[in-house]
Amino acid sequence: MVDTSSHGGGRTRRAPGRAATRSGGAAALAWAIGLGLLVGAAAPVAAQSERELLQRAREAMERGQEAYLAQSYAEAAASFMAAYEAKPFSAFLYNAGIAYERNGDVERAIELYARYLDEEPDAADSEEVRERLARLRELVGDDTPDGTAPDGTTPDGTTPDGTTPDGTAPDGTTPDGTTPDGTAPDGTAPDGTAPDGTAPDGTAPDGTTPSGTGPAIGATPQRTLVDAPERQMKSLLSVETVPGDARVTLRQGDRTVATGPSPFAATLDEGEYEISVEHPDYRTVSRSMRIRPGKVYVAILEMSQGEFLGYLRVVTDPPGADVYIDDREAGAVGQTPFQNPVTTGEHHVWIERPGYETEERDVEVAIGEDVTQQLQLTRVTYGRIRIVGNVPGAIVLVDGQEVGEVPYEGQHEAGPHRITVRHDGMKDWEELVDIQRGQLTPIRVRLRPAVSRSGAWATASLGVIVLGGGIALGLLGDGLETDLANDRDAGRLADDDPRILRGKIFNGAANAAFGVAGLLGLLSLYYFVRDPLPDSEGTVLEPRDWTFVPHIDPVHRAGGAQLNWSF
Repeated sequence: MVDTSSHGGGRTRRAPGRAATRSGGAAALAWAIGLGLLVGAAAPVAAQSERELLQRAREAMERGQEAYLAQSYAEAAASFMAAYEAKPFSAFLYNAGIAYERNGDVERAIELYARYLDEEPDAADSEEVRERLARLRELVGDDTPDGTAPDGTTPDGTTPDGTTPDGTAPDGTTPDGTTPDGTAPDGTAPDGTAPDGTAPDGTAPDGTTPSGTGPAIGATPQRTLVDAPERQMKSLLSVETVPGDARVTLRQGDRTVATGPSPFAATLDEGEYEISVEHPDYRTVSRSMRIRPGKVYVAILEMSQGEFLGYLRVVTDPPGADVYIDDREAGAVGQTPFQNPVTTGEHHVWIERPGYETEERDVEVAIGEDVTQQLQLTRVTYGRIRIVGNVPGAIVLVDGQEVGEVPYEGQHEAGPHRITVRHDGMKDWEELVDIQRGQLTPIRVRLRPAVSRSGAWATASLGVIVLGGGIALGLLGDGLETDLANDRDAGRLADDDPRILRGKIFNGAANAAFGVAGLLGLLSLYYFVRDPLPDSEGTVLEPRDWTFVPHIDPVHRAGGAQLNWSF
């Protein structure tokens, strides 16, 4: 239940406080932990709920402001009322009233201005709003020169001719004796208007002539607020302190606009203001801030630090990026979608996600401002491959260059690459793999044993030996043939010379050796070619992101995860 009270020139609301989770470096972490111990288990839930509601109101307010500037006044009014439903602050009522007034809905504008005054009776502009309200009511109550109301009736409820708006006399009869609804038997009204609303002169209900060129002479114009001014939107300032019982005072020049305990809220016009926060246990902190129209400001003050905080949000597509603020070496302060209070001033932000280019931003956060950085991350120009296999230590080659051993993981430029895995005694595996930008391509390789070639080599070696023996025997046989031929020519060769038989044996043995050597050569060639074992095989899996990244968006109550596994 929201408890409201009036203080000075403004209005404050009591609402559950919220614990900021960062005020800069290690001190912010200690503050957040200490505060969590003090408020107990229920407070973080309440603070989160308040934060969600305030953020919802802020987003609706921003949508309304955009629609108003685009002159979509009905849409703007609906957005301002949505903000009021999320957090019932009178600023939203006032802004909705302006939008309805600009849209020509005077009755609705009157209602919302009246509600604004009910909730802000002592507002600085209360007299101005009351005067405006009186003029609008006068406009509604006296909208025509002859004193008739917008429905054409006089103060006694009848039209100038003495009949009621439905055309009947006070006794219930029509002046011309037609049916009680004022129409003739053929459906024509007493003034000649046809059932479709067309006047006798052909003027349509919207006031256009039969040619469609524009309003006919005498057609009733739609009521417009020619004097509806361009008025400044109200803004909302919410101040939260740690500890929460500090006294907040808001001044504009020498005038105290509003004062009250923290958490504190006030509806404000555009201008320069000074926020002063006092607590008996801490030094007083004062800061000036600029309020622009149609904004929601949330100022957080950690009194032990003496620092006002703003709010920083970082949203990335895809989510799950690490966020670093000011000191990269100190580590990430969270992951996107990221939202946390930060000290006011300039900050340098890094956004990193594996597989994507690192983004850097310089961000300035003013008191009470909610700064949002939205980024579309760009994948890096390289990818990674991860190779596992059944033979640890197998050599991995990329495009013919040795890059490591199984198991292997490394990065390479995106595009097609020839991947080879080899090991002694195993058949090589080779395939063309398309490496994707910023993604990991897993590869499973199963090397198969290569066929032993020892038998082929033994057979070939034996063939060479036999061939050598055949050559030697052939040479011996040829030498004997030469000697026998010389002796025969000299007449010294006897028919029973033993060399004749020996030469025949040598030549026959040489021919046999050549034949055996040829057979052994063919057999060794078969052994070299023969391969009864299966080839090595590999599986190239679908590319995937490099990490498991859960992401939760508490403001929009959304979340999800990306799961990448290894094998």
